[in-house]
Amino acid sequence: MAGRFHKGPASGPGGSAPPELRSRSTWVIGLGFTIVLVLMAALIALGLNRMAQVHDRLELIVHEHNVKTELLGNMRNAARERSVTLLQLSITTDPFDLDEGIMTFRGHASKFMYNRQQLDAMPMTAAEQRLLDESRGLTERAVQVQERVLDHILDGETDEATSWLLAEAIPKQGRVLEHLDAMINLQQEAGLTAVRDTARQYRTAVVLMLVLGGAALLMGVLITLGVLRHTRRIESALHEEKERAQVTLHAIGDGVITTDLEGRVDYLNPVAEHLTGWDQASAYNQPLASVFHIIRESTGERLHHPLTERMPDGTACTLDQEAILISAEGREHAIEEVSAPIRDRDGTTIGAALVFRDVSKAREMARELSWAATHDCLTSLANRAEFERRLSQLVATAQQENREHALLYMDLDQFKLVNDTCGHGAGDDLLCQLTSQLHSQLRESDTLARLGGDEFGVLLSNCPLVQAERIAETLRTTVDNYRFEWQGRIFRVGISIGVVPVFGHVKDTVQYMSEADAACYLAKEQGRNRIHVSRSGDAELSHCQGEMNCVQRITHALQHNRFWLHGQKIVPVSGDEPTHTEVLLRMVEEDGTVVLPSTFIPAAERYGQMPAIDRWVIKRVFQHAATDTDTEGHFAVNLSGQSLCDRGMLDYIIDQIGQSGVEPSRICFEITETAAIANLSQASRFIRELRGIGCHFSLDDFGTGMASFGYLKTLKVDYLKIDGSFVRDMAEDRVSRAMVESIHHIGRVIGVQTVAECVSHESLMDALRLVGVDYAQGFGLHVPEPLEPCPVPVAESRRSGSVAG
Repeated sequence: MAGRFHKGPASGPGGSAPPELRSRSTWVIGLGFTIVLVLMAALIALGLNRMAQVHDRLELIVHEHNVKTELLGNMRNAARERSVTLLQLSITTDPFDLDEGIMTFRGHASKFMYNRQQLDAMPMTAAEQRLLDESRGLTERAVQVQERVLDHILDGETDEATSWLLAEAIPKQGRVLEHLDAMINLQQEAGLTAVRDTARQYRTAVVLMLVLGGAALLMGVLITLGVLRHTRRIESALHEEKERAQVTLHAIGDGVITTDLEGRVDYLNPVAEHLTGWDQASAYNQPLASVFHIIRESTGERLHHPLTERMPDGTACTLDQEAILISAEGREHAIEEVSAPIRDRDGTTIGAALVFRDVSKAREMARELSWAATHDCLTSLANRAEFERRLSQLVATAQQENREHALLYMDLDQFKLVNDTCGHGAGDDLLCQLTSQLHSQLRESDTLARLGGDEFGVLLSNCPLVQAERIAETLRTTVDNYRFEWQGRIFRVGISIGVVPVFGHVKDTVQYMSEADAACYLAKEQGRNRIHVSRSGDAELSHCQGEMNCVQRITHALQHNRFWLHGQKIVPVSGDEPTHTEVLLRMVEEDGTVVLPSTFIPAAERYGQMPAIDRWVIKRVFQHAATDTDTEGHFAVNLSGQSLCDRGMLDYIIDQIGQSGVEPSRICFEITETAAIANLSQASRFIRELRGIGCHFSLDDFGTGMASFGYLKTLKVDYLKIDGSFVRDMAEDRVSRAMVESIHHIGRVIGVQTVAECVSHESLMDALRLVGVDYAQGFGLHVPEPLEPCPVPVAESRRSGSVAG
């Protein structure tokens, strides 16, 4: 087989690399390193040139220092000569000598000023500028004195001139000379320092450059020699690698066929021989179409491979995804294939390579996965995703073609009883049997789907509402008459069905599903095992949908922290007890609308979202209480009955106390009397555990439950909140007043404090004081106000809603 392989265009890998290729590689590598070495040498030369430039710069700096020194020397000589000339003028009597001396004096002054102007024009260091400025001041004062001496000389006042000259002019001129000497010394020292430093740096740079350059040259030579030796080893190994390539082509799991420029087969590896049914000898020089016979899976039509018509244009190409290879023996293999050109060293196309693999199992698995993605694995019905896709098609035809369809949303009744009594195996068997029963009552064009658990959906295409209602009743009757037997036990189940017409142009798939779900829920609420048909103006359905929509808004608010804490004061009726705060909750919509708890709490309780809301409130209140130093008393947090039954809630509260660092005594949990009675054991555990670490508890709405006083022996609370229905009318109604007095008296007996709710005006405070109630709460005493900033901006027109409820 290896020998036959060498015949084709792929034979290049089988032989060793030609000698001219090895010599060319060596020449190219040597040339490359030579260029590198030349560049390195050039770099060293440029570095030395740069150093020469630095040296020239140094000479320039030294020249500047010399110029400054020369100018300072000229200024010093001119200043000294002025003093000498002035001294000579003070002792001369010859008028001609006097005129000549004055001209000499003026000439020295001009020379001094000229040199100072030249010095001012040159760059100065801070020290030089300071000395020059001081010298300028001294010079001005000395010149003033010298001018005065000259005036005395011209006036013939020789003695005064001599006196001023000796006492003032010469000493001041001496100080000018001292500053000039200091500046000359500074220039000399700076010049010498610059020369020494630059010379040292220059020598160091030269040595370093020479060392680096030499090391670089040596390294380049060593690398060149090493790479040349390594290149020879690589070229020597190429022959072995290409021999391995031949073995690899025989061993890989893909079929490989190579062709020449005319599209005739040149080589087949063993896998290609197996899949095509041709051996290498028989296939050699045969047209590719004869060896590689392919058809389209869906239609069976013959496919022509692109290589039978032309060579690839330089890029890889693939066959149709439905290609089926027919072997010489007639076997069928689903394949995936890719072909690409084979080129020589110059880039000229000399043939093509075709690589393919058997994907029969993968394609079958893909079909199974595609089916599983749209069907329920237990009942083989369409799943929810497929059901909604088909519903969207019906909605489109209803809107575009004015057709009328119907949607049924069904929920089994008493299915949980079968699961809990006989296990999930029995429940699965029941679902499969019911599926068969339901299918028998539907038309062939209808869709029955399992939407999840014991929920089913039906799509009735081209079905008016009246007919859909009859079909729904037939389905309900079928399930109602069916009896499920399991291990000698017989069960009867029912089904609640919501029926929704699909027509018009106003709703989408999500709205129809929501409406059908709500209709099914109403069927259950109205007694189960019945049908609820959605009709225009259905108030009950609208209310149910409103609650469902509210649940979505609550979930969105929880995800985006759009709840808002408010607080209402619980004030002492008499005495100096601290004022407490009950935490109230508001939900804020995206547009800034504030939603009161009376709107969203019922929906949250019905659909089990209260534990999530309570967790959000607990975490937020604990963080607020841990940092709030202005509030004296505790913060009262309401706990729902669902949270009392939540097994993880107690651990969550304890964990949040630790994380927030809040003092437990600053927290008081409020639970309603009805919730506490309904979950007595769980409520007792809550109270016992949290009071044990310092928290307080309050029993809310006390007096509205059954046998309230008897449960107080079990529930160890700190406060009794008297229900507002008694407090509101206690001033006028004797029975209400008696109830308040009775509850307060019982609270005193068991050692708890009482709180009167719903105090609507301050006049009730007198009646509460007479009874002895400890605390009062209501809008007549304090209107709820925010405990924190609003999570989104609230419009003024909507802000008023935040204080009610």
